[in-house]
Amino acid sequence: MPYQKLADSARPLFLKGLPKSRYERQFAHLNILANYKDSAYKFDNVGKLQLIFKKMNAYGHMGARKFWTTNLRTICFHNPQLPIEVQRVDCPTKEEQLKCPSILKVYFKDGKTKKIDCKNKQHDDIMKELVQLTHAVKIPESEIPIFSRRSYEERIAKD
Repeated sequence: MPYQKLADSARPLFLKGLPKSRYERQFAHLNILANYKDSAYKFDNVGKLQLIFKKMNAYGHMGARKFWTTNLRTICFHNPQLPIEVQRVDCPTKEEQLKCPSILKVYFKDGKTKKIDCKNKQHDDIMKELVQLTHAVKIPESEIPIFSRRSYEERIAKD
């Protein structure tokens, strides 16, 4: 019985809004990755991004974690040449957790470095501040790929 059908209520949370078909779910995941809301930007003048935050969400680090799991994947998808470092700090005591920074460092190609304080901020606010700081260019809707089974089958038929 390796392929049991799960009840909708028993599906894991990360599958809740996705289709049940394996291929359709992969296409939906790729579409989320390529076009997460307000994250499809080109960072031409940025040399590197470095995100530093705590492993635990307490004390204002949830926004940085959400930025890492949602927005940063779309940035990485549209900017494959951009090196992105994520450093998650383990803080065992409460004093260390309170002192731990939540920072997004932006290294520009001309050598300048700017910091965005991510503590107690929502992931959308961090993204807006990053776009404003770097003067990133929004990718037009026509250039964002849309993945579907039909487009996949058409591409296979061409080859």
